Amino acid sequence: MLNDAEEFLFARLGAATMKALEVFTQSMAWLRTCFFDHMFFTERDIVWTIQKKSSQLIEQHRLPLTINNDYGILPGNHRSLSTDLAFINRDTQQLLLAVEFKYEPSHSRNDISKNKLPVVGWGRDSVQKDIDRIHAFVEAKKSQSACSLFIDEGGYFRKRDPHHHSVWIDWPDRVSILFSIAPPALMASVVESMNG
Repeated sequence: MLNDAEEFLFARLGAATMKALEVFTQSMAWLRTCFFDHMFFTERDIVWTIQKKSSQLIEQHRLPLTINNDYGILPGNHRSLSTDLAFINRDTQQLLLAVEFKYEPSHSRNDISKNKLPVVGWGRDSVQKDIDRIHAFVEAKKSQSACSLFIDEGGYFRKRDPHHHSVWIDWPDRVSILFSIAPPALMASVVESMNG
C-alpha cells in the first residue's frame, strides 16, 4: 500500500512514467529468475537483454512506449551524456525513464582474463558517476525518472557500503545489484518490484 507521499509522487510522474517503470521492473524481475541462463561478458550484453525483454513486454501489452539504447540526454560529449536505455512516450517523445548499467563479471570465471578484472571502478569515475548522472538527469528535467544499476556478478564489490542514494539488492548465487533511483522516493516500491 502506498503512503501519501508515494501517491503524490506517482500522480506527479503520471501513468506513462509509472508504466515505463513497471515494464523495467518486470524485465529485471524476469532477469533475476534466469540470470545464469545467459552468458554475459560485458555491460552491453545485459543492456541488450533488458532492452529485448522490455521491448517484448511493450509489444505484448501494446503500450505507447519505445525503448532506445545509447540515448543522448544532455548536450556535450555524446558518450558521457547519454543513457544506456531510454523509455520514451511514443506519443509525446518525452523521456520517461533513463537507465544506466555497470557490470562486473565474476572473478572466478575462467572465460574472462584475470588481467581485465576488476572491470568497473568504484569511485567518482564509474559507479558513483552513474548515480550522480541519473540524479542530474531528473533534476535538469531531462527525464521523469532514472535508475542506476551496478550488477556485481560474483560479489567482488558487495562488501562495500552502498554509495549515497543507493542500496544493495541481493539475488541468488552471489549476484548483487547496487541500485539507485531518482526521484529517491521511488526506491522502496521499485526494489520490491525488481525482486519479484
